[in-house]
Formats: sequence, structure tokens, C-alpha cells
Amino acid sequence: MAGFFDNFRQKVILAVNPQEQGNPEPTSENKNTVDNLISLGVLLWVVAQADNKFLPEEEEEIGKVLSAYGQVAEADMPIVLRAIKEASINRIDLHTFTKEVGQELAFDAKIGILENLFRVACIDRDLNNEEHEMIRKISGLMRIDHRDFIDTKIRIKKEFGLDTAGL
Repeated sequence: MAGFFDNFRQKVILAVNPQEQGNPEPTSENKNTVDNLISLGVLLWVVAQADNKFLPEEEEEIGKVLSAYGQVAEADMPIVLRAIKEASINRIDLHTFTKEVGQELAFDAKIGILENLFRVACIDRDLNNEEHEMIRKISGLMRIDHRDFIDTKIRIKKEFGLDTAGL
């Protein structure tokens, strides 16, 4: 898995910081930020694709989340999104990948990821079953308690003005 992150970390770093071209080893802070950005981006992309209809609104929301999270400049976002799309296509195993991503994250960071996964899924005003089940799977792999999963889902559905009856 280290090769996966090393490869895409370099793509994202070079896309965002072309002056890093001569520096093959990113700083520890930069490495963690890019790893987190790639991880979040891949998970968001996987959820957006779960219903087999990847909408422009979903890609736009992913861009907003990544821009806010990683402070990526608007001009650099297409390159970052391409790297994340490629990373999501080439991911080896969602189970292994998600467990690795969630392993060292604090509870608040995991809930933040879960919130953003629901935001991308709800951007079209429809949290369909495929998206819901993909988020549930990711949540379980990150060891988020079911109660926290439900609370987060309700909170984000309310944010989008979606029906929360029967949850």
C-alpha cells in the first residue's frame, strides 16, 4: 500500500506545488496532508460512484470538500481530482484501504469524513441505497459505532432538507 500512496502523493504534490519537482521526499507535514487529502478524495469518489451515476454536482462537492480540507487552489483542483480519480480506480482493496485510512484517525476526524461522505451522497437530494450501503461499509471499516453513523446521517440529511422519518 505504501507504493500506492507514494505514487499518488507525488502526483498531488507536483500538481499543487510544482517547485517540489526537485524534492522527491515531501516533508512529513506535507506527506500527511497529501495522504489525508488522497484518502478523503478516494472515499468521496467511491461513494459518488456507488450508484453508477457520477453527477457533475457530486464532483463539484468533492472539489469543495477537498478545497476546504486541503486548501487546494481552484486552479489546481482539476489536477488533484484527476489524481484522486485515478487513485480510486486503481485502489487495490476498499477493505484494506479504508482500514488503513481509519487506523490512526481521531474520532472527530472519522466523523468529519463520514459527514463529507454523506454530503457527497446527498448533493443530488437523494441518498440512494447503493450510496448508503457504501457509506455504511466505510463507516464499519473505520470502526465508527452504528449510533454515530445514524446520528451523522440524520444530521447531514437535515442539512440538505431531506426526509429523516423512519431512520
